[in-house]
Amino acid sequence: MDDLLLELFPDALLNHLPWQDDTFFTVPYKNNYIHIPLSSISTRERKLITELITPGTSYLTQPENRWAHFLFKDSTHFPTDYDSVQLLQVSMKFTNSVTFDRTLWLEAFKNSIHFIVDGFFISDKDAVLVVYNPSKLQLKEEIESILTVLNDDFGIQSSLYLGQIWPVNERLPHLFLEEQEVFNDTRSQTQYDQITTLSQAALSHYSFEATSKSPILASIKETILAIPGGADLVFSMWQNLGNVSQAAASLYVHRNTLQYRIERFMEIVDLNLKDMDDLLLSYLALHSRFGS
Repeated sequence: MDDLLLELFPDALLNHLPWQDDTFFTVPYKNNYIHIPLSSISTRERKLITELITPGTSYLTQPENRWAHFLFKDSTHFPTDYDSVQLLQVSMKFTNSVTFDRTLWLEAFKNSIHFIVDGFFISDKDAVLVVYNPSKLQLKEEIESILTVLNDDFGIQSSLYLGQIWPVNERLPHLFLEEQEVFNDTRSQTQYDQITTLSQAALSHYSFEATSKSPILASIKETILAIPGGADLVFSMWQNLGNVSQAAASLYVHRNTLQYRIERFMEIVDLNLKDMDDLLLSYLALHSRFGS
């Protein structure tokens, strides 16, 4: 579909900006955006393309927000009132038909967590919040607790990506662009109402090219998925650093039960989940996307 768009609209522009100007129609293109001159595309074609690529999503015209301008338009003029920030990306799913008030949602988030100093929407379903966290506190649990309340209040579900703390300088737009790519790559695999961080997403994202070409990993993945609870077993062992007792507690089973499952896993897959190299290979295999 994406390559076909470029073929059908050769005068289209391709870049990382979610907005161009009012003379262009914009839709996501892989990890970038494609901008088609309005003079080259009919209203009917715009509606068709939007529904095929991002059904139910409306992309907004360029906002006046200074952070949006800095991150997407002009990296040479950056805000000087903060020396470093984290960028929190939010993707939403509406669970009822009540009209969603973007301004009210932004204000509610900012008032609930004082670390959030600004925010803007890229589309009607995607927002970016600017977090100032000079003490480098771990904010994930606090944001998750507020997220649950706001989602209930506004009738939405959200998947989030909490970025690293970066200096505010001309490099930040490039770092943010890569964080967008990480979030876009992983959010299809992330449950709603969860926050993803770079450390959680890095292995899957940065190993994509290698794993997508590996029939070995694809075969291991197929074998693991054929085992009832096999994927949950691998993920639980990975999250608990191979600690059997902690993994058993997270799965709500007796330690001896989990030990039996690990032994059974080894018989079928020929990988020992108590060995960190074997555990890494199993985890990597489950993130493989052979043929993608």
